[in-house]
Amino acid sequence: MENIEVSFITINYNSSNYTKSLVSSILLNTKDVSYEVIIIDNASEEKDFENLNVDFFSGENIKIIRSPINLGFAGGNMLGVSAAKGRYYFFINNDCEVLNDAASIFKKFLITHPTTALVTGSVLDKENRFSSSYKQFPHIAKQLFGNSIQRIFSKRKFPSNKVKLEHPAKVEVVSGACMFFDAKVFCKIGGFDTVFFLYCEEEDISKRVWDQGSEVYFVPSARVFHASGGSSSQEASLEKEYYISYFHLLDKHYNRLGRGLLKLALFFKLFFRVFKRRNGLRVFSSMLGGFAKKDSLRYKQVIKKD
Repeated sequence: MENIEVSFITINYNSSNYTKSLVSSILLNTKDVSYEVIIIDNASEEKDFENLNVDFFSGENIKIIRSPINLGFAGGNMLGVSAAKGRYYFFINNDCEVLNDAASIFKKFLITHPTTALVTGSVLDKENRFSSSYKQFPHIAKQLFGNSIQRIFSKRKFPSNKVKLEHPAKVEVVSGACMFFDAKVFCKIGGFDTVFFLYCEEEDISKRVWDQGSEVYFVPSARVFHASGGSSSQEASLEKEYYISYFHLLDKHYNRLGRGLLKLALFFKLFFRVFKRRNGLRVFSSMLGGFAKKDSLRYKQVIKKD
């Protein structure tokens, strides 16, 4: 297909039924843009991968690319980018469904707001309640004094994610579940940082969009359902993975004093969790080891060959 406007990019990892529902919603609701759908299979089990390779996905605008190793969120999406032809990249979790022509809404917004490079929409849960569409970058005031104090410092620039916005607004960080990019800006800043395996990619890339002079917006008229947790479960290993990514985020974007204060605040937070949570001691022990990158789940993946 020539002159593709939007490249939908999603990752499948042992959750093909979610992926099918997502693609069905894209085919049903995307009307006013030319598009392609790129599915990256992140080394799923054979049975799950075979579930993707059925006639349901026949069509020249749908591509399935299988990675022989689990590349995580950033790596998987970057593999998708390598095959994408669109003027815009629509990164969307496979446990989401588009509820209206979100791609067209986002495209029109970026055309009419040329200084904007990244947008997200209303992300809704199973009860049709507003979920996590946007948030704020980690700030020292928030970690040391809480959300109320942080909002005093930042409310002039960015809204609280506790507020339900009815109109488009600038936001600091968008949800990783639904990110619509101007492809030129995405490529200019180098795309996703693949050092992040599963978490904090959206904080990092949103900040880099702002840092290079473009804007990030929440556009509420675009609507997306997010089931949440389609390809992961709550385990101590995933919690540790989050903090490994969080430490990388702090090391990348803060000076020595700033990251020191944020890590100290986290130290006390996780210390008190030792007595309250089942996996508290395991996570705190990893904190004492500095949440080393070598302990990332990235290095526990194996290459699968046919």
